[in-house]
Amino acid sequence: MSVVFLCLSLLITIPADWQGAPYLDFNKAGAGFYGDGRSLPEPTDLTSVRIGILGPAKSNDGLHQRTAVQIALEAANLKGGYRPQRKSAENRPRQQGIPYEAVFREDDGPWGVAARQVVQLAYDDKVWAIIGGLDGLHTHVAELVVSKAWVPVISPSAVDSSISYANVPWVFRAAPADSSQAEMLLSFAKKMGFKHLVVLSEIDREAHTGWLRLSECAARRHSEIEMHLEYQGPSPEDIIPRLASAPKDAIVLWGKPGPALQLIRSIRKAGIEIPILGNSDLASIEVAGDGAAVGDVTVSSLCDLSRSDEEFQSFSREFRSKTGQSPSAVALYSYDVARLVVEAIEHAGLNRALIRDRLADSKFSGLTGKISFDMLGGNEGEPVLMKLQGNRWVRLE
Repeated sequence: MSVVFLCLSLLITIPADWQGAPYLDFNKAGAGFYGDGRSLPEPTDLTSVRIGILGPAKSNDGLHQRTAVQIALEAANLKGGYRPQRKSAENRPRQQGIPYEAVFREDDGPWGVAARQVVQLAYDDKVWAIIGGLDGLHTHVAELVVSKAWVPVISPSAVDSSISYANVPWVFRAAPADSSQAEMLLSFAKKMGFKHLVVLSEIDREAHTGWLRLSECAARRHSEIEMHLEYQGPSPEDIIPRLASAPKDAIVLWGKPGPALQLIRSIRKAGIEIPILGNSDLASIEVAGDGAAVGDVTVSSLCDLSRSDEEFQSFSREFRSKTGQSPSAVALYSYDVARLVVEAIEHAGLNRALIRDRLADSKFSGLTGKISFDMLGGNEGEPVLMKLQGNRWVRLE
């Protein structure tokens, strides 16, 4: 009994923030793929090389995703389509290219819908890679399927860092993680001298995971969050009375752009003029278009939305000609991911396992910046701090 008491006493005296060297760094020890399949020969009877798209049919983000992927595949087809660097099954270089074809399956509805669509993409449509889903929930659903179906999945815009924690070697997250966004926003708050932060998060799965990353980051930094309030998407202004009474010098807002914009308008109407720091969803054309009403807003954007070089402008012109809209971050990442998939197929050939290997080792530079994956399949890139000036986003760092 005395031995047990002594051990407990020693544990209590260990400082709470002390951490020994880990036995294994999980971030540097991804599962990898050790199954077979790499020696399978290429098919010789294909009329197209199919790329799957998993996304919503009824939202603007889905339109941006599909349009951007189509632009990338059209450009690849103008260059001759699929022309592998490896030799064909007959040991001859392929003389004629095979066109790339996008196969879209919608994931609107309950999570079971997305699971069925991934199954169809993998087995019925026989795609070589899947671009989607657009958020953490749908990407997690895809993980459950492709861990058995063995087809690469790349999410162009999901930021949920727990996608990587699942450690499924077939799944890749191209956008910077929510944990990186939390770190950037809290670092900026400290730099600006904000001492009383109030966090507002939407009652939504993605926003809740963002709040978890913020609270974890605040604990590591020994930063204090004054208050955390959750708001309903349909009526976010209901939290204004509680917000008005809280001590605060800045607000951290995490949620979808529509309800978040409605909440920001209500905050300003209530006379609360303090700075607002937002997650990447707020780095939208919708929020920028209401710049005069939203006031001081700084966001952790997925990429630099202020680029004006010719490559960016060329894509923007083509995107606007097809949609009548300027490209969002979802569109930019979907375009880059589609080009990354094409590049992987061109080098690896028509073999899913080899395409997965190529993606895992990719060092790609596109409109969104550099995309490379850590051992768990997450993009190693950082978000970009941007501030709303007038009706446009301007890079701060």
